[in-house]
Amino acid sequence: MITTIVIVMAIYFISMIVISWMGKKHASNFDSYLNMGRSGGILLIMGGAIGAHIGNGLVVGGAGEGAAVGFSGAAYGFGCALSYVILAFCISNFMYRGGYLTLADYLRKRYKSEIPAQVYNVATVLSYLGILGAQLMAGKALFIALGLNGTAGVIVIAVVVLLYSQISGLWGAFATSVVQTLVIAAGLIVSVVVLVSIGAMDLIREAVATGAVPETFTSFTGGYDAATMMLLIIPVALSIFTDQCTFQRVNSAKSAGTSKIAHLLAAVVIIPLSIAPTFVGMYGAVKFGATGNDAFFSVVMNILPPVAAALIVTAVVAAVMSTIDSALIAFSAVLLNDIYKGYIDREATPEKLSKMTLGLNIGVTVIGIVIALSFGSIVSVLSNTYMFLCAACLIPFLGGILWKKGTPAGAVASSVVGVGFELLELLGIYALPFSTITVFIPSLIAFAAVSMMTQKQLID
Repeated sequence: MITTIVIVMAIYFISMIVISWMGKKHASNFDSYLNMGRSGGILLIMGGAIGAHIGNGLVVGGAGEGAAVGFSGAAYGFGCALSYVILAFCISNFMYRGGYLTLADYLRKRYKSEIPAQVYNVATVLSYLGILGAQLMAGKALFIALGLNGTAGVIVIAVVVLLYSQISGLWGAFATSVVQTLVIAAGLIVSVVVLVSIGAMDLIREAVATGAVPETFTSFTGGYDAATMMLLIIPVALSIFTDQCTFQRVNSAKSAGTSKIAHLLAAVVIIPLSIAPTFVGMYGAVKFGATGNDAFFSVVMNILPPVAAALIVTAVVAAVMSTIDSALIAFSAVLLNDIYKGYIDREATPEKLSKMTLGLNIGVTVIGIVIALSFGSIVSVLSNTYMFLCAACLIPFLGGILWKKGTPAGAVASSVVGVGFELLELLGIYALPFSTITVFIPSLIAFAAVSMMTQKQLID
């Protein structure tokens, strides 16, 4: 089995690099590296959208949550799907018609100040490092489950993604995400079919009847308390307003309509892809007593035949890669386009910026590897990073759109207060009740109060 898995993974790695090499013309300059020259069709945008969310928070992390609470473990995935519904109906047209490649572009234009834009840039860099590390954590879990060195797994996956994302930029990220989504879907479908055929659902129901697992195990809403359910759904759903990859993906589409349709289709596909790994984890819990990341791999390695196991393991690798590749492109948009060219070297040529992407991507990949080797819970890391970014940027963004009297000082105050309350919670010092919603209240108050006090500055 191990030999089969290694061979299939090697073929997959090579295929991703070949696909990227075929599309290298789409990254002929720095601008096309970041947005494909607005040439993306529905399939590419949809693949990029699914790939951005169907990392291992959904696959390995979702199975771990399924093992712990049952079908409610799909909540994070439902939040991912909800985020694209919100995007399609609320802000996709706004992003596209404004031509905003980053949220910083909008904040700079709206507030006529660089400070809110740079707050967003810093928050994005910090949160994306967490997202990058969370995905690589699953690579570590995978290699450990195969009896291989976990550190080596993190490094191998990171290097392969670094190579193919560097070759063809955002086009390569989206094109490979289409393939990765197909691999993930095939792997999860095979797993579910095999488990159903051997009576997995009957075994789960029997475990519920005997009290081996909670009565809520087969419920989609009963596994978590209300606060935890909101923590899993709300941060990722709201992150769509502040997520850098979202801005780039929307602005890489052929038209505003293309972006809207592609994201709605992505939401539809993500829902069943969220339930499948949860079901795998549930079976792992009742059959093997597995918990956490082990729940997914215990089923794969003990139940599935070699070829099917190889496919699903490759699907896990695909899930890691599909999220990492877009993140690397996002770092270039924020650090090189917004910060370096905007402040350090305004005369930087596209050729110079293109050359700098390699050094930048190597640097952030190394940091992601360090994070992956330092933490344990994938879903926890993802939820906290999304929440941190929302706390810093959500109110300045939506407030700027909905209230014309919002000022730069109000935007900055909102970010400071939001991040302050979020850090208090992360450090275990103080947490507001139902903080995934209420954390925005003090941020909103700060935005409104400071904006009203600085209205004269806005008029001047």
